[in-house]
Amino acid sequence: MPDYRRRAAREAMSVRLDVNGMMAEAIGQAGVGEDELKAVAPRVSEIGHALRGRRSAGELPFYELPYQKETVARIKALAVEVRAETDALVVLGIGGSALGTKTIVGALETDRRLLIADNVDPWTFGKLIDGLDLSRTTFNVISKSGETAETMAQFLIVRDLLLRQLGAVDYAKHMVITTDPDGGALRQIVHDEGFRDLPIPAGVGGRFSVLTPVGLFPAAVSGIKIDDLLAGAAWMDTRCQDVAVARNPAHLLAALLYLADTRHKQNIVVMMPYTDRLTWLAAWFAQLWAESLGKGETVDGTPAHVGQTPLAALGATDQHSLLQLFTEGPADKVIIMLRVEDHGRELPIPAAYTDLDSLGYLGGAGLGQLLNQEQRATELALIKQGRPVITLTLPQLNAFTLGQLFYLFEAAVVCAGGLYHINPLDQPGVQESKRLTYGQMGRKGYEDKRAEVEAWAARKRKEYVL
Repeated sequence: MPDYRRRAAREAMSVRLDVNGMMAEAIGQAGVGEDELKAVAPRVSEIGHALRGRRSAGELPFYELPYQKETVARIKALAVEVRAETDALVVLGIGGSALGTKTIVGALETDRRLLIADNVDPWTFGKLIDGLDLSRTTFNVISKSGETAETMAQFLIVRDLLLRQLGAVDYAKHMVITTDPDGGALRQIVHDEGFRDLPIPAGVGGRFSVLTPVGLFPAAVSGIKIDDLLAGAAWMDTRCQDVAVARNPAHLLAALLYLADTRHKQNIVVMMPYTDRLTWLAAWFAQLWAESLGKGETVDGTPAHVGQTPLAALGATDQHSLLQLFTEGPADKVIIMLRVEDHGRELPIPAAYTDLDSLGYLGGAGLGQLLNQEQRATELALIKQGRPVITLTLPQLNAFTLGQLFYLFEAAVVCAGGLYHINPLDQPGVQESKRLTYGQMGRKGYEDKRAEVEAWAARKRKEYVL
């Protein structure tokens, strides 16, 4: 196995960012010109210095997650206990409490059953719990605030089932709570009921939490080498230290996407991995980019309404559904392609029907080779149409390269927040939906919100409902 303490091993597994397809010299007017990039470079450097200062002051704790030795030791010890006790781990979480874990277990090889319940659809959740042997199952409840309605509703259902089937003495050992270390409803429940628990570090929001116990504990229980994930993130951190935009992959990515949006009206960014195993990474990225950058005002209160819309696609599958739109539809998109050089296995294509030119050429090649050539061909096809493309190449898909991707995009989105002059760490736009839900469900103190919902329903005109 690679020893990532050695620089040669880290270099061999470096994720490479190729932005040739973003530049005007490749795609014409739709591309970013060198003059545009040079013009924004001083601002990016200024942001880089500011981020360094905030990091040193402890204001951006997600930057330090690759180096959390004590927490990692605690995660590993608890994972060993859970692996010895049960056959399956069920994660109860939503949004950032689930997408990172889905990405990790979707991308990497696991040796333990892991289920992630990230919605409250009664049909889906009912089917999930119906199929469990509760005596051999551990539930990992994840909510930093302890107020996440969806997760807490699932928790109450599962707690009731465990109490009825296992009894008040034994049920507690089937729960692991991941929550705020100091306060909140779940922290109080941990104190009251004696559940085992793990902390979500202060100052780390849900969409930045994949490299906290939120993602690392389920990964460790699943047999994934979390040390390699963190080593990959640390390596990307090393590569992103330079404040010069041309030498910092995260800041270069942020600058180009910002320019594409604000100068070239490309306000949609599509992540298109050419491997099924990174399907969930595209969904994780969508939350990170949308929730961090989609803001209604700047940090000084000026109305803004900024942010690119992230979309997920899958190569080569979506070449047969979305590519027509990407190539000839509105010129409002940047495509980020993810390419894996070595897929970990190859399936040879048998030689047959050699007399048929439309089929015989495939013989002797492999599926991985076909997938990678399709990525390369689609990249060029888009460029020929003047559509901007960014390509990220992974030598292999493993914990080390996945850790690099997580850190790259997190560092990029914080830099992009500086360029948009907004706060990339909050999400005020989702709070009203929560408050209205609380009101409808009868939470004390939110009666006025329930009245708002009822008033809206009463105002609806019947002729507009068919």
